[in-house]
Amino acid sequence: MRLTLVFLFCLLAVFITCQSVTVEYPMYPPTKEGRDLKQFLNGVRTVAFALEPMNSEIWTHESNRSFVLMVPGKIYESLSQDSYFKILDLKDRPDVQEGKDLTLEGIHKNRKRIGEVLDADAILFVSVKQPESQCYVERKMDYLALGMAVLRVAAAGKDRDRQLSRAAASLVNDPIVKPTGVRKVYIPIEANLIRVDSGEMMKTTLSKPSIIYNGVGDVSCPSMLPSLSTALDESISEIQRRLSPKVESEDISIFTEDENPEVEALLLEGYEEITGDNPNFQRAKISWEKADQKAKGKSWAAKANLATYYFSEGDYQKAIQFYDEAIRLGGPEDDYLKELKELMAPPQIEEEATEK
Repeated sequence: MRLTLVFLFCLLAVFITCQSVTVEYPMYPPTKEGRDLKQFLNGVRTVAFALEPMNSEIWTHESNRSFVLMVPGKIYESLSQDSYFKILDLKDRPDVQEGKDLTLEGIHKNRKRIGEVLDADAILFVSVKQPESQCYVERKMDYLALGMAVLRVAAAGKDRDRQLSRAAASLVNDPIVKPTGVRKVYIPIEANLIRVDSGEMMKTTLSKPSIIYNGVGDVSCPSMLPSLSTALDESISEIQRRLSPKVESEDISIFTEDENPEVEALLLEGYEEITGDNPNFQRAKISWEKADQKAKGKSWAAKANLATYYFSEGDYQKAIQFYDEAIRLGGPEDDYLKELKELMAPPQIEEEATEK
């Protein structure tokens, strides 16, 4: 009984002094492009989105004009839902950027003002030009017809020769490979990610067409507007692949114990900021900075928590700096903090791995 009470007391002490939260962080691909992207972003999380104005009057096809109306919302919503970035829309914000300045040059020139007003780290400026489309017919496998033919052969049984003859005859009327209508769509898109602080830009231009098939056996060309929508979805995915890291999550310990009661109260206050009804890592960071100042830089827990904040923001340089400072202070969780540092190690480039 006494051992059980001691165990429960120790468990309660651990729960009070060290609790975990789920932290999202950026994961970069193990390629040269991934390494370059990681170096370029380094702390960029909040991104203002701007789309170059699209003049629907010059787009002669009616579905193209409908496409113009669809593009801004579709790009913004996709980036907001699937991207690592926190996306802010510059649309309907003339107080930040006038319509006449919605050019790459204008955005670059006014980037610091945009960053200050919106508290953004970077600006994603996207330019979409008039799509090009081509229709043709291609022979495509009808897997349903193939499956039916296989079933007929499998069910042949004793009367195999007659059933095989019937199966062969049915393939004449319903062939496995059928002419099918195809639309090739190319949407010229250029995306520039501009850092607010330095003005550095990372540019990507999409040049790969999208191939949209009609139902197998239908030789008519796939409808224009749905094809444009599919092509745009593929283009947005490619922009995200090139300019945004994937989002991973990790349960990371937040430390709330310190010998100084005032420091401990601030550590706990920061933890509560990210676990309440309205979680806010930024407010947690402020509490942990106050704890670090109150401890005169001697609280390993405050350093570790601040490192975790910068880790979640993708600022690996500052995160490693604070993890190192926490480790040097000789806290009880040195091995654990070293493991967290390993998550931020530069990805091994695949080409180098192949050569070895």
